[in-house]
Amino acid sequence: MKRFALLAAVIGVLIAGIVLQPGAAQGQGKSSGLRLSLVGIAVSDYAKSQAFYERVMGFPVAFKFSSPDGTRTNTFFQMSRDSFLEMQQATADVRPGLTHAHFVVDDLSATLARLRQAGLPAAPPNGPATSAVTAAGFSQNIFVKNANVYDPNGIRLELNELVPESLMKKAAESWTAAQDARGLTLSVVGVAAKDPPASAKFYQNLVGFRVAFTFGSTDPQRMNVYYQTSRDTFLEMQPAGANLPPGLTHFHLLTRDLDATIARLRQAGLAAAAGNAPGTIGQAVPVSPGARVRNINVFDPDGIRIELNEYIPESLPKKAADSWQ
Repeated sequence: MKRFALLAAVIGVLIAGIVLQPGAAQGQGKSSGLRLSLVGIAVSDYAKSQAFYERVMGFPVAFKFSSPDGTRTNTFFQMSRDSFLEMQQATADVRPGLTHAHFVVDDLSATLARLRQAGLPAAPPNGPATSAVTAAGFSQNIFVKNANVYDPNGIRLELNELVPESLMKKAAESWTAAQDARGLTLSVVGVAAKDPPASAKFYQNLVGFRVAFTFGSTDPQRMNVYYQTSRDTFLEMQPAGANLPPGLTHFHLLTRDLDATIARLRQAGLAAAAGNAPGTIGQAVPVSPGARVRNINVFDPDGIRIELNEYIPESLPKKAADSWQ
């Protein structure tokens, strides 16, 4: 009987934590203080990807830096006033694809203290880390106070405090209204979790992200969960599978006018394709059954999936943003 009672209590906590109807958690809880600001990618052909993101997607280069030996360059493309894409060359140790994500915080020291108080242990000095956080440091390349958080899948989430000399802060301050009018804003980063309950505990209890909505199965091992990282940004978690290894899976860009964006991308040379061929654009979806947005998928030269979203009144991310407190 004691074992049955304990099992029932655990299931009850799990269901209360992540099995919510769409919109059930909107407006609840406190902000985590983390705002999604950047996705990092590694590419197999630097020049080809540079042309894709700059000429086809229309992202201006905000800044770049090279390694001390000059063999590697990191280019930062600015997608909107406050969102960026960091591109680096793939290597033997870093395969092409999504590599990490950045979250801006107002006070890095306070954020790290909160994460440690929530139970997040220190990352080991060497070797891969999971469910851990590093000590604070300072980037000599982009001039930010930073620390790395690793989720249960080993995904690296870099926390940035933008001090006055930060290059991202300077780029944001020089962003113009004309650029904003045609910009595509980073809104979602996707994660595939090998152990969804463990990842749910990490993102909710330790990091402090609130559940905005869920869709798909009511089984915690199969459902898609949208965590709200700030008013307008989200982390979408789905279960890993045979065709979806654990890690970062894709990212979303928000557009005010999906049809106009599609027309601009096609005019820029992006070919249409029914499948998921690299360097192509898919078929538009009138309304997605999950998040209820108008969307279309774009695939970069390495096949990285970029989902373009336009919100309609019934869109669940829009409702979550509108109810943000």
